[in-house]
Amino acid sequence: MLVMKLRKLFTDECGSASVEFVVLAIPLFLPILIFLNNFSQLSSTEILARNLVRETLRAYVTSDNRLFANFRAEETLRIAARESGLTQDQISSFDLSFTCSQSPCLSSGGRIQATLRMRLDRQSREVSAQAIEYISPWQWIT
Repeated sequence: MLVMKLRKLFTDECGSASVEFVVLAIPLFLPILIFLNNFSQLSSTEILARNLVRETLRAYVTSDNRLFANFRAEETLRIAARESGLTQDQISSFDLSFTCSQSPCLSSGGRIQATLRMRLDRQSREVSAQAIEYISPWQWIT
């Protein structure tokens, strides 16, 4: 009697489809989940970098004084990054540069391009974002 029940238990295929699905699906879905997680992290970092460089360049361009523009831009970048939840190590790894179409940089009618490079924490990748602003020909800059 016990042997017949055991034989029936092992030969019965009831529920085997769900077991096969779990055994096959987990190894197939796990790499997809890992990829989507990394893609999400990279995308959010790129969006953050674009927002930071855009706000930094706005602070630079709207400065009334050429001597104060760099300080104002770097301070804006530091405060915005800290408010976005970045650590001090991440903020100190930023590389911010400005490229100007005219000299001095804050000249009426000029074009300024800011580039921000930042490293990702757990990856050996670097995210780069750029923004361009034009200075009004009627803007008074001292």
